[in-house]
Amino acid sequence: MSQLRNNIIITSIGHFLVHSMIMILPAILVILEKEFSVSLVQLGQLVTIQILFLGLGGFPAGILADRFGSRIVLMVYFSGLVISSLWLYFSTSFYMAAIGLGFLGLVTGLYHPAGLKMVSHSPNVSRYMGYHGVSGSLGLATGPIYGAWMANWQGWRTAYLLLGGLALLGLIFLLLYLREPGSKQDKLKLKFTFSKPQIIIIGVAALWSLAHHGLFNFLPYYFKESVQTPWTAVVISGSLTGFVLILGIIGQLMGGKLGDHFQRKNVYIWVVGLNIPFLIIIAFLNGWILVGIAGILGAVNFMFQPIHNSLLADVTASNDRGIVYGFSAGISFAIGSLAGIIGGYIGDIYSINHIFPSMVIFLIPAVFLAIVLKKTL
Repeated sequence: MSQLRNNIIITSIGHFLVHSMIMILPAILVILEKEFSVSLVQLGQLVTIQILFLGLGGFPAGILADRFGSRIVLMVYFSGLVISSLWLYFSTSFYMAAIGLGFLGLVTGLYHPAGLKMVSHSPNVSRYMGYHGVSGSLGLATGPIYGAWMANWQGWRTAYLLLGGLALLGLIFLLLYLREPGSKQDKLKLKFTFSKPQIIIIGVAALWSLAHHGLFNFLPYYFKESVQTPWTAVVISGSLTGFVLILGIIGQLMGGKLGDHFQRKNVYIWVVGLNIPFLIIIAFLNGWILVGIAGILGAVNFMFQPIHNSLLADVTASNDRGIVYGFSAGISFAIGSLAGIIGGYIGDIYSINHIFPSMVIFLIPAVFLAIVLKKTL
């Protein structure tokens, strides 16, 4: 149990860093807009670059985790975070920042296949996926709050640098304490045949990812426009988004418990579909009512992840989980990255609040796929 505890702690640190570093960007969009004199469309392109490369990093990570083990991949991941944080700290132009964010996305993409494979060997897998998900939600919640306040105090570059220091500590802990359960493949597996349930689950996740990234990358900007407070714009956007994401932690825990107590294939349909009415409603709200309803949506939205990851574990052999989680993360983030461009254009042509109901277009087919999955399993 002690080794399980060590592994969960280290993977939780890794998961926290993925999402906290990725979520600095939405919180500082209002600063980058002024510093680099760019449009909402260009800001959306930054979001797309970061998430797209996050997706691309997942493909090789899954293959390498199955062949060489999660520990090696996680070592590269933590090291890459340190390097990317230094690059961003010394960035002096929009294009340098874009390169740094792309590299940050690439190395954060290494985490999920390796980390999820490690956690998937735990007993009561949905519960531990829920705990693991909580660390990611903490990162998501604190990322925009920390990024906003640090950017307001010491500048956005320092926000990345300090988390790079935490990544260095994570690397040291990994080298000292992490041991890997499960088996490794005898050779590099470059060919893999996905089953029908795996394809459906990955398809649902890709569509959900579009709505998820459309919501959380533009929600800070929407708060800046719709909620009146005495704080500065960057503090408003980051802090209120952080509040919504804190409620996502509750959603992670609820999703984990529901996945252990009820049939996951049934819960899967509901956790996708419940997002739809809330995405429509928030487009018509402002002020603190908007914050409250967005908070409920945050909890509902994050119920998805432990159910999704547990379902993939259910339909995948132990020594193939790295490549399957890698492919799932890669496809989800790569397709989800399009939300940056789509949302940027919608917000620029119409208004920022039109972005959220537009995301429903992707969730409706996701619900139908989840229903097909129920009949398949």
